[in-house]
Amino acid sequence: MSREPTSESIEIKPSLLPFAWRGLLAAAVGVALFVESSVVQFPGTFVYSSGYVLTLAGALIGLGILMILIGITRRNMYTYQITNSYIAIQKQLLRRSVRRIPFASLSDVEVSQSLIGRLAGFGNIVPITKSGYGLVHGVDPTESIVARMTNVPHPDSVADLIMSRASQTAEAIVQR
Repeated sequence: MSREPTSESIEIKPSLLPFAWRGLLAAAVGVALFVESSVVQFPGTFVYSSGYVLTLAGALIGLGILMILIGITRRNMYTYQITNSYIAIQKQLLRRSVRRIPFASLSDVEVSQSLIGRLAGFGNIVPITKSGYGLVHGVDPTESIVARMTNVPHPDSVADLIMSRASQTAEAIVQR
């Protein structure tokens, strides 16, 4: 009994948290300053008058919103697609680049997560081919020869899906 490769294509966007956490932090500090200076107002809390604090709070909130919008834009630059025959890693803003890795050449998948990634449920996935592609980093730090899926939500589940589809492809090739 053999399983045919599924024809379902899955599109994955990176998690927003790694791209926007600085903006969320700046906005939260701004809101806390605003609340503290306009609502709570304990005598002697701030050396400066509350006008300066409100200005600082407004600036932090505005900066935080701008940073969140930049994070959303950066997140939307990346799209990862898992089809029945390959993985596509696409990056586009003003220019577009797509890297396709066929399942037939896939040998392993590396999953890595930081502590924050483990707590928030996102991580990086590197598909590794039989030729070793994915293990080799460029000599120049700006050189990007590794096909990396960054900040993927639930990376272990996605890696399991990739390996499952790779084995389905291998079974289909053997049966031909």
